[in-house]
Amino acid sequence: MSGLATTDLLDLWERASRCGPHERAVHLLAWALPEHSFEALADLDLGVRDWHLLRLRSVLFGPKLGSYTDCPRCGEQLEVELDAQAIQGDAPPPAPCYIDRKGRRYRLPNSHDLVAMASMRDAAAAERELFVRCRLDQTGLDEVDVDEVDSGLSALADERNYQLHLSCALCDHAWSLVFDPGAYLWEEVRARAQTLLDDVHRLASAYGWSERDILAMGEARRNAYLARVQ
Repeated sequence: MSGLATTDLLDLWERASRCGPHERAVHLLAWALPEHSFEALADLDLGVRDWHLLRLRSVLFGPKLGSYTDCPRCGEQLEVELDAQAIQGDAPPPAPCYIDRKGRRYRLPNSHDLVAMASMRDAAAAERELFVRCRLDQTGLDEVDVDEVDSGLSALADERNYQLHLSCALCDHAWSLVFDPGAYLWEEVRARAQTLLDDVHRLASAYGWSERDILAMGEARRNAYLARVQ
């Protein structure tokens, strides 16, 4: 990364570290789509949001993704390797809506909705409010079959999630896992920011240089100085 990119990454880490996961994902998205306002990005369908976050991850760190997970049956640790370009397709998915048996339409929740729901302590009230926010037709909520709409929207969301189908070589157990591009990318940004802060601390302590001067260095030069103070 260039000096400007490292500074941007630390700025992003500082802003997003104060947020919950859904708002944090929008901060990451704002880096991918700087021409859009934060409010407009928070209104994007989650499938579209996650598509752009996965593309951003490929730009920043490459398309290959690696992680580990434990088998839920025997506890064996599995290494998971993914190709972002292979699982995301060439274009963002269209934003669908669910139509209930009476022809009323509902969209899937967006980041604005999830941030609002996270601040509500009453789970039943939060669920009811979510249906109000997501309905596309002016209909009284008392006329809605909540269980039907909940099931329909959940099925739509499952179709758009990045589902990983895993199996354990040790016990043959098979299961599915939802891959969250925002959470995955945030962990990489957070880890990269911590490394940069450690680098700045070591070089500033050794040479008295400012953060700006250290981050303005190319990575090869910065690593060469780090090798001399370790």
